[in-house]
Amino acid sequence: MAMTPRKLILGMMLIFWLTPEISSAALIDRIVATVNGDALLLSEVDAFCRAALEDVPANIPLAQAVERKRQIRLQTLNGLIDDLLIKQQIKVKSIKVTKEDVAKYLQQLRKLNNLTEEQFQAAIRQEGKSPEDFKRDITKQLERDKLMAREIQGRMKVTEKEIAEHYQHHYTSKTAKEKVRASHVLFAIPPGTPAEQEKTVKQRADRILKLLRGGADFVKTAKQFSDDPSASMGGDLGWFRRGDMVAAFEKSAFSLKEGQMSDLVRTRFGYHIILVTGRDQEGPPHLDKVSGEIRSKLMRERRASAIRGWLDDLRRRSHLEIRL
Repeated sequence: MAMTPRKLILGMMLIFWLTPEISSAALIDRIVATVNGDALLLSEVDAFCRAALEDVPANIPLAQAVERKRQIRLQTLNGLIDDLLIKQQIKVKSIKVTKEDVAKYLQQLRKLNNLTEEQFQAAIRQEGKSPEDFKRDITKQLERDKLMAREIQGRMKVTEKEIAEHYQHHYTSKTAKEKVRASHVLFAIPPGTPAEQEKTVKQRADRILKLLRGGADFVKTAKQFSDDPSASMGGDLGWFRRGDMVAAFEKSAFSLKEGQMSDLVRTRFGYHIILVTGRDQEGPPHLDKVSGEIRSKLMRERRASAIRGWLDDLRRRSHLEIRL
C-alpha cells in the first residue's frame, strides 16, 4: 500500500531516530499531534503562528515566555486539527470538485466584483498568488463547502416564526430606528485564554491600531489581520441596529460618527477596531422587505454554530492525541 505524505514523514523521522550517526542536534522538528493516524508537526504549527510567537517580549522571565508560546501554539494547533479533520472527511466522503466547478466560481467572482479578466488576474497577483495557487485555494474552499452542505444542511433551517420573532425584537422597537454600518478588525480571544496570552493579543492589536491611525488602508488591514469571517470582505459587517451586536461593540459603534474609528473595544470575542462607514435613521420596515435579510443573518449564525458542533462531535469520534 502506498504511503501518504504524512505517514512518509513519520517513516523518515523514525529513520533519523534509529540512526546513531546523525547528530541529535539536527532534529529540530517533532510531532505535536496525531489525528486518526496523521501527524501534525511543530514546524507546521510555528509556520502559522510565527508572528504571534515573535510578539512575545524578550525581557520577561523564561518560564513566562515558554508558557505564552505554548498557549499560542496550542491555540494554533487546535485550528490545524479542525482543518485536518475536515480534509480527512473530504477524502472519506469522496468529495470532488471539477475544473468546471472552479472555472464557474471564478467567473461568478469576477462578475460580482465587476472586473475584466485582466483586472481580475491583476487582483490575484496583488494578493501575492499565482493563478494556479488561487485555483487550488478555490478548489479547497469548494470542497469544504460541499462537505458542509452535506453534513450540516439539515441543521440550518430557519422558520417563519423565528424570523417574525427576530423582527419583533429588533425592528419594531423604538430604538430600532437608528442604524449604523461598520467594519471591524477582530483579534480573537477564545474562552479560557490565559491572561498572559490575552496581553500578547492586545499588544498585537495596539500595533495594528497604530498602523491604521497612521493611514493604513482599513479594508486591506482587515483582510490581512482580522480573525473574523468578515475579513474576506474587508471587515464589513453591513448595517445593524441597536440590539444586533454585543453591548460593548454596539456602544462604541453607535457613539462614533461616520468615517470615525474606535480605540480597541473588548468584547467576549476579543479586541475589535471599529470603523463606522454609514449612519442612518429609519422607521420600522415592513416584514416582507427585511425577511430575507433576517433569514440570512439567522442562517449565518446557525451555520457557525452547526459547524462548531459538527467539529466537536467529529473530535469525539476521532483518535486524537496532542503532545504539545
